[in-house]
Amino acid sequence: MFKISKEKFGMFDSIVINNPEIGIEIELITEFGAVINKFIFNHSPFSFISGYQTSDELINEHPYFSRSAKLFPFPNRLKHGRYCYKGHHYQLPANFPWSEHAVHGLLYNQPFQLIHNQASELSAEVGLRFTTSCLHPGYPFAFQIDIRFSITIDGLLSCTTTVKNQGVTAMPFGDAWHPYFSLGAPLSKCSLTMPFCHELEHIDYMPTGLTYPNEQFLQATSLDGVTLNHCFYFDNSNPIQLSLQRQDHVASLNYQQDPSYPYLQLYTPNSEASIAIEPMSCPADAFNHHIGLLELAPKQRQTFRWQCQANYQPR
Repeated sequence: MFKISKEKFGMFDSIVINNPEIGIEIELITEFGAVINKFIFNHSPFSFISGYQTSDELINEHPYFSRSAKLFPFPNRLKHGRYCYKGHHYQLPANFPWSEHAVHGLLYNQPFQLIHNQASELSAEVGLRFTTSCLHPGYPFAFQIDIRFSITIDGLLSCTTTVKNQGVTAMPFGDAWHPYFSLGAPLSKCSLTMPFCHELEHIDYMPTGLTYPNEQFLQATSLDGVTLNHCFYFDNSNPIQLSLQRQDHVASLNYQQDPSYPYLQLYTPNSEASIAIEPMSCPADAFNHHIGLLELAPKQRQTFRWQCQANYQPR
């Protein structure tokens, strides 16, 4: 039987979804970016999602990782934090000390409210909400974001985001997540499979508009010696599926994002054995080059979804 409890992650409110019989534990830091901080399946001795150990690590040691946080109204970077929309010029701050740009949107550290939860023998679900009439003068749009997390007894974790324009004017936006995945082993002992796509050319972290065919991971390919910080585009009306596998077959992760997220960022940090697989509705700086930029009319809404299936079979 699944159980849902309100907990504390240091100073922040959190939600824990637990099923002791199956060995499932999900931790959500609701008061800081709706971060998915832990995902344990079948009593795995590691978390399939690389998270934070303490709230001090979250806010002091690594406050800019934005691991597994909601990224909105833009993913990645917004060049110098500046953009123009419908004849009006806006400015957002360079919010990370290592960048001259606005990074990771505005919600990666914001509090979300619990609006519903339900648990049964087969699954559990948690709903979170963020609402604002104007979060920042540089993005003066009223919006509501509902996030629904669900987990099943077979280890399928799903995340559905619905964005609604609560204002009286149209609003530009992009939606994304920033999950870091781990299989409890060095990436040199893991392989990645990803379908055909196009890689976006970047100069100084900004897309140039050029793309190149990418077939690097059509077959399971070792990540040994592979360094990634690349954005890919999938011209496909079907869900986009990736597979991350340990070479000893002890653990694997089958990842999928809906066509509502046609872009994907892969990133391998050099500080830990994880890989970020980031579903995005648009690439970096979309507010300026408009590639993939979305727009909602007043009262209009749009939904996005990604999921991951964890597998762990200890020897």
